[in-house]
Parts: sequence; structure tokens; C-alpha cells
Amino acid sequence: MKGVIIGGGIIGLSIARELQKAGHNITVIEMYRVGRGASWTAGGMLAPQAEGLEPGTFLDMCLESRDMYETFVKALEKETETDVGYWKCGIFCPAYSEEEEHQLLARMKQYTDMGLSGNWIDRKSLEGRYLSLGKDIRGGVLYPDDAQVDNRLLMIALEKYARHRGIHLMEFTQAEELIVQSGRFTGLKTSKGTVEADYCIVAAGAWSEKFVRAHIFPIKGEMAAIDVDKKDIDRVFFGSRAYLIPRKDYKRLVIGATEEMVGFVDGNTVKGILQLFTGLKETLPHLANRNIQEIWYGYRPATPDLLPVIGKTEVENLYVATGHHRNGILLAPVTAKIIKELIVDGIESHYLEEFSISRFRKEDDGQN
Repeated sequence: MKGVIIGGGIIGLSIARELQKAGHNITVIEMYRVGRGASWTAGGMLAPQAEGLEPGTFLDMCLESRDMYETFVKALEKETETDVGYWKCGIFCPAYSEEEEHQLLARMKQYTDMGLSGNWIDRKSLEGRYLSLGKDIRGGVLYPDDAQVDNRLLMIALEKYARHRGIHLMEFTQAEELIVQSGRFTGLKTSKGTVEADYCIVAAGAWSEKFVRAHIFPIKGEMAAIDVDKKDIDRVFFGSRAYLIPRKDYKRLVIGATEEMVGFVDGNTVKGILQLFTGLKETLPHLANRNIQEIWYGYRPATPDLLPVIGKTEVENLYVATGHHRNGILLAPVTAKIIKELIVDGIESHYLEEFSISRFRKEDDGQN
């Protein structure tokens, strides 16, 4: 079987790897270099609990993917001889106000009632652990099972896998038009010619709307990185004012992330970077003296309900895997598994009904 995937980010390359393992001949179309879009600009947090996701199907899928991660990265590291910086460091959610404290404690109770791990750490305990602590922090919740991966190292590993295992990467190539005959996908017109295939998967992130009516739109995020060392921070801080993500080798602290619905407007802004560094100073003040390594931005692929779009479309043999919003890195293993099982084994995951593209059909009909 021959498949073509539009999009060479974390979702597209993870799916390509699964399908290649199943013996399929896979071509990936990417308008830039593979792995250098939203997947490169992300923070790499594997944080379904720290994100505060509501109990339900989406949380279940995120927890399943988080639990798959260690096996996923160990296999990939062995296949590519590349360390991807996976670190089950736990994620700490600080409370900057009494209201936040109550919200965090209520959510923690929801999770512990479900059998998930979580515990409150008071300010006094925190003061003995860190060189400085923002004056507003009252304490916070630690989720020891949340983790992180260095998303850039992960993309390097997935790219290496693709190049060494015969996945055809058509980089700096524009996917232009789906070829559909009698309601069935047959090929894809690109800026470098037509690619014929037995099926197509749209995994183009924030650019997916060009190919399928999935209500995908971009949410811009700005990020920064600074110097850090081991005495500064021992795990991810996921707060309402900033996310602080120390890499496993302590050579870098990633700070994120703003959210703006401004469309595709390139560039960093003074406002965005000030927000990041103000949040940093209000969390661990001494880090304000560290050197800046980099600032950057990216576009998260979002939907109106902020849930992904995965599975079949109205066109036979045209599939979609996009709209992962803030959780693309986290959801890569489970999304790849779902799509592989659907295409190769004919197995329809129970997640597909809730995250189907058809959930937007009523809205589309109302616009006609």
C-alpha cells in the first residue's frame, strides 16, 4: 500500500513511522523542512494533569498517550541512536492567589479520586528547595506522573528514522490540490508534480484547513529560552503566569507560552516577550539575571472546541489527524496508533467518534 501524508511535523512523522513499520510505502509532503514547524517551537510538556483537563474522553486519550511515551521514545532512541531528552520529572503547578489555590486543590481532588497521583506542597517547603520564590506563590500541586521530552531532539530522531528507513520526504514542497475521483482519493498535486497514492492523511497542523473542512485555525504562541543550571529548578513549573521547562541536561530553560488569535502574523513582539519574562520573574525571581539564548514563535492548530480532529473524512481513503492545539507532542504516540490501526487493521478506536470531523457538519450545514 502506498500512502501520502501532508505535513512533516510530530503527528505526520509519527504516523509515517507506524505505517512504514506495517510495510507501507510512505511519502511525506512538507512545505518547509520536516519537523521545523509547530513541533520545533513547542515546549515538549507531557502534561494532561498539569493542563487541568476535565475528566472525560479527551483526558483519557491524553493519559493513555502519556503512558505510552516511555516505550515510544525508548524504541525510537534504539532505532536512531538518538537521545530525545525524555524526563519523567513531574510537573509543579504554583498557585499565585487564594483563588488559584482553591482551583488547583479542587482539580487535584478530582484526579486523585480517579486514582491519579497528585499532592499539595506548601510555600514553606518550596522556600527550602529553591534559591528564590515569587512573593505571590502560596504553594502548589505536584503531578509526579507528568513529564517532558525535548521536542527538538524528538523531531531530529523522527527525521533520522524517516531518512534511514526509506520514508520519502518531499521537503520545501507545497501540497496544492487533492485529486478525488468518484468520491475517492487517488492522488495529490504538489509544486513538484503529482503524487499518486492509495490513501492520504492530512496532518498539516494549522495549515490543514486548505485540504479539509475541519475548522482549523492558528493560535500563535511566543517562547523564549535562557541559561540555567541544576541548583535553579528541579522540574517543570506550569503556572498561570509562565511555564518554565528545564531540559534534562540543564543547558536550557524554555519559557512559554503566550496565546494570541491573530492568524499567521510572523515575528516576536515586545508584549509577548515581556509577558514571558515577567512570568519568569514572578515565579523564580533570581532567573531574571540569566542570559537569553533564543526567542521564537509558532502556530498551534486549534479547533472551536479545542479538541483534535482524527479519522475518516467524507472522501474515501482520505484521513485527517490535526487540531491537537497544545497537545500535539503529547498525543503523537496515541494518534499514530489510532491512524495505523484504522488504515492497516480496519480497527476503529473508540476515540474516533468523539474526535470525528463530522462533529462540525451541523455548523457547516448552517452556513450553506
